[in-house]
Amino acid sequence: MLFAQSWCLCCLTFAVLFCGLVVGNHADTNALPFPWDKIRLPETVKPQHYDLLIHPNLTSLTFTGVLQILLEVEQDTRAIILHSKNLQISKAQLLGSTHPRDLQVSEFEAYEQIALFSDGFTFEKGNHVVHLEFYANLSDSFHGFYKGRYTTNSGEVRMLASTQFEPTHARAAFPCFDEPAFKANFTIRVRRESRHISISNMPKLRTVEMADGLLEDQFDTTVKMSTYLVAFIVSDFQSISKKSQHGVEISVYTVPEKISQAEYALSTAVTLLDFYDDYFDIPYPLPKHGECKKPNSGYNYLLLADLAAIPDFQSGAMENWGLSTYRESGLLFDPEKSSSSDKLGITKVIAHELAHQWFGNLVTMQWWNDLWLNEGFAKFMEYVSVNITHPELQVDDYFLEKCFTAMSVDSLTSSHPISTPVENPAEISEMFDDVSYRKGACILNMLRDFLTPEAFKYGIIHYLKTHSYQNTVNAHLWESLTNICTSDELDSGRLKLDGFCSKNRAESPKWFMEDSVDVRAIMDTWTLQEGFPLITVEVKGQEVTLKQERFLREANSSKTSNFLWQVPLTYITSHSSAMQRFLLKSEKDVLYLPEKVDWIKFNVDLRGYYIVHYESGGWDALINQLQQNHSVFSSNDRASLIHDIFQLVSIEKIPLDKALNLSLYLSKESEIMPVTQGFNELVPLYKLMEKRNMEELENQLKGHLVKLFKTLIDRQSWSDDGSVSERMLRNYLLLFACVRRYPSCISTATQLFQQWKESDGKMWLPTDISLVVYTEGARTDEGWDFLLEKYKRSVSPSEKWMIKAALSYTPLTHKLQWLLERSIEGELMKTQDLPSLVITVSKNPKGFKLAWDFLKTNWGKLVKKFDLGSSAISRMAVGVTDQYSTREMLHEVQSFFGSLAQDQGSGLRSIQQALQKIQQNIRWMDRNVPLLKAWLDRNSL
Repeated sequence: MLFAQSWCLCCLTFAVLFCGLVVGNHADTNALPFPWDKIRLPETVKPQHYDLLIHPNLTSLTFTGVLQILLEVEQDTRAIILHSKNLQISKAQLLGSTHPRDLQVSEFEAYEQIALFSDGFTFEKGNHVVHLEFYANLSDSFHGFYKGRYTTNSGEVRMLASTQFEPTHARAAFPCFDEPAFKANFTIRVRRESRHISISNMPKLRTVEMADGLLEDQFDTTVKMSTYLVAFIVSDFQSISKKSQHGVEISVYTVPEKISQAEYALSTAVTLLDFYDDYFDIPYPLPKHGECKKPNSGYNYLLLADLAAIPDFQSGAMENWGLSTYRESGLLFDPEKSSSSDKLGITKVIAHELAHQWFGNLVTMQWWNDLWLNEGFAKFMEYVSVNITHPELQVDDYFLEKCFTAMSVDSLTSSHPISTPVENPAEISEMFDDVSYRKGACILNMLRDFLTPEAFKYGIIHYLKTHSYQNTVNAHLWESLTNICTSDELDSGRLKLDGFCSKNRAESPKWFMEDSVDVRAIMDTWTLQEGFPLITVEVKGQEVTLKQERFLREANSSKTSNFLWQVPLTYITSHSSAMQRFLLKSEKDVLYLPEKVDWIKFNVDLRGYYIVHYESGGWDALINQLQQNHSVFSSNDRASLIHDIFQLVSIEKIPLDKALNLSLYLSKESEIMPVTQGFNELVPLYKLMEKRNMEELENQLKGHLVKLFKTLIDRQSWSDDGSVSERMLRNYLLLFACVRRYPSCISTATQLFQQWKESDGKMWLPTDISLVVYTEGARTDEGWDFLLEKYKRSVSPSEKWMIKAALSYTPLTHKLQWLLERSIEGELMKTQDLPSLVITVSKNPKGFKLAWDFLKTNWGKLVKKFDLGSSAISRMAVGVTDQYSTREMLHEVQSFFGSLAQDQGSGLRSIQQALQKIQQNIRWMDRNVPLLKAWLDRNSL
C-alpha cells in the first residue's frame, strides 16, 4: 500500500529521469531514484513459480543463468521490486501473448534490490511472467553459489560448486523474492560437463545432451517453499543409498575417496526419518517424482532425501528441503578413527537437519524475527529424537549444557528477546545465535515438561498439520498448544484413538492444573523479553517464600526491574524425591510444604530455564547433603547446583568461598555432567590468571584441581571401553591431566605417541584418547611437524580435527604463529576451520596475544569471507577476547572495535557482548582474587 502511494507522487519524475539513462537493461544507479525505499519487499507482488536454468563453469569459476518467474500482481504497479546481489543482468523481458516487452533494470545495492520497469507501462493486477538472463562469478565466500575445492590422495585439486542460501543469499545466485514468506514452486535445470554430476532439492527426471556436448539435468518441480531452502550442487561426488521403512529413498553424497565413511550417516538418517514420520504423524513432507499433485491423491511418489558432505562449508549443516548439506566432519564417520564424541555429534546434527524438514521447511516462520521457531525446535528435537532412536548415546546427559551456554549470553544487557525485530542481512545473521537455538530449545523443553510430553507432542502435531506449507508467528504455536482437543481445524482421529482428549482431568494434573492453561500468556513472557529469572527461595518451617527478578551480570544495571515471567517451578525436598510443581506468576508468592524439611531443591533435572538462590541457610543445607551423600540428587541436579552457585558469585549473592566449598564434593563425583560442569566453572578462573602476571596463584589453583579430580583421573583406562558418556569423560579428564602435566598421564601419552610415530602413524590408537596422545606429541618441534604431515595426508575429518586441535594446543609459540599465518590462505587448512582455530589458539596461554593480533590484522578479510553478522564472526569476536580481565585490554579491545566502520561490524551485538564479558571479568577479579588465595591456603587437598 505504501509503495503505491509513493509512486503517485514521483511517477513523473521517475519516468523522466529513467528515460535516456538506461543503456540496454542497465541503469546508472548513482543518478537515478529507486522506486522503493524499504528494505522489505512490497507485498503486492508475489512469486508463484520459478523456472531456473543454472550453468556453473568450474574452469572459469563463473556461472550463467536463465530465469522465468510467474508473478501474481495483486495491485497495479509500475515496477517489480525483487532481490539481486552481485549479479550482472544481461536481459530482462516481460513475456506476453504476442511478443516480449523489454524491461529496464535499476539496482539499489544498499538493499540488494532491483526494479524491473518499462517507460509508460503498468504491470496490471493478474499474472505475469518475467524473463531474466544473468551471469556472475562463483562466490569466494561460503554463501550464495560458491566454489569449493578438495585435493585427492594423488594431489589433484578438484573443484565443485555448491549453494548456501540461508538466510539472505539466494539473491546472490538468481534474482528472486528472497524473504521466507514469499513461498513458490521451483523447477530447476543444471548444465554441467560429463565428468560431473548435479543434485538439487528434487529428483532428476531426465538428462538431455546439448549441442555443445554439455549435459542438462532436469529436476522435478518442488513443493511451495522459501528461497533460502533451494539448493543445487555440481561436483564429482559419489553416493550410497538405502530406503526407509516409510519408503523414502535416502542417499549420502561425498567426495569419492570418503564414500566408505558415509555408512553411519546413511543408517542414522534412515532411522531418524522414520522416527519423525511417526512422531509428527505427517509423512516426510516432500513428494518427489513425476506428477507432484497433492498428498494422498493416489499417485505413486518416489520420496527422496539426500544428504551431502561439502568440503568447504562455513556452518555445521543446512536443511535445504530434500538436499541437506553438511560439513564433512558433521556427516562422515570413520569407525577406525572417529571418537564417541564424533558419533554423538554426527547423530545430533543429522537429527537437527531432518527435524527441519517439518519445522522450518513444511512450516516456516513468517520473518526472521521468529527464527527460533525453526532453530529452537530443531535443536530441541535433536534430543527428543536421538534419546529414543539411539539410547546408547545418552544424549540427555548433554541437554543442560545448552541451557547453561544460553544463560551465559542471556545474562548480559546486550542479549535480546527470542523473538526480536530485525531488518537488514547483518541483523538477520546475528539471530543465528545461542538465544535462538539453545534458549529456544530450553524453553520448549520447559514447556513440554509443564504440559506433559504427550500433550506437547499432540500440540505440535496440530501446529504442523494446521500450518503445512504456510508461514507462522509465535502466536500460532501457542494456539495449537492450547487448543489441542477443542480445535475443529485438526483431524484429531489419532488423538481420539489414543484416548488423550477423553482422559479424566485428574489423570493429567500438569495439563489441567488450572481450569484453563493460557500457554500464550506463559510463553510470551519467555519469548518477548530478553533474559531469565533468578528465583530466590527462603524456607521458614513449612512456608517457602519465592521471589523473582531478572538475573543480570552488569553492575548497578537498571535493567533488572520491570521483568516478570510465568515460571513453571519444579522441586524436591529432603523428605520426598517425588517432583512437585508450582507456577510462579507474580514477583513474590508463597507455597506451603506438608512438613518441615532439611533442604529443598528447585529446578529438578534442569527442566526450567532459571537460576535458583537459596537464602537463610538453604545453600549450607544443600552443600552438607552433597558432602554426605551426593547421590540423593540426580547428576543433572548436581550439575545445576554447581552452575547456579558459581553464577551467584558473579552477581555477589554468594561469597566465592561458599561456592568453592560446594565444589569439594567433586572429589567423590564420577558422572560426566557434574564433573564437566565443575571444570566449566573452575578452569576459567585460572584461564583469567594466565592472561595476567599471576603465576603463583594460577599454579596453586591448577594444582588444586588436579588433586580434586586425582582419584577419577587415576581410574581412567587408555582404551575405548565403556558407555559413550564414560568414554567422553575419559577423553576430557586425560586431556586435562596431561595439559596440567600430571606425571602418570604424561608418561603414558608420551610412550603411546612415540610408538605411533615410529609406526609412521599406522599403529591403531583408541579413538577416545587419540587427541590426548596427539596433544602430548605436539609439544616438541619434531612431534608437531610429524603431526602436520599426518594432517595433510589424512582423509578422515575426525582425525584431521583432532590433529588440528593438538597443533593449536602446543606451547611452541613459533608454531602457533606459523599456523595462523598459513590458515588465512586456506591451502594448508580449510578456511572454514579458521574461526575455531583462532579461538583455540586464543585459549592457549602461549597464543592469546597472537590470536588477538591476528584478529585485528585480518578483520577485514574475515568479514568479507564469513559475512558480517555471521556466527563465525560473532564467535571470534567473543571467543578471542572473553578471557581478558585487565583495564588495559578492555581499552585496547574497545579502541579496536570502536574504530570500525558500520559495514565492518561496529554495531554488532557480539562486540557489545565481548566488551561486557571483559568488564565482568574485571569486576570478578577485583572482588575475588584475595578470597580465592585465602581459600586455597586453607583447603590444600
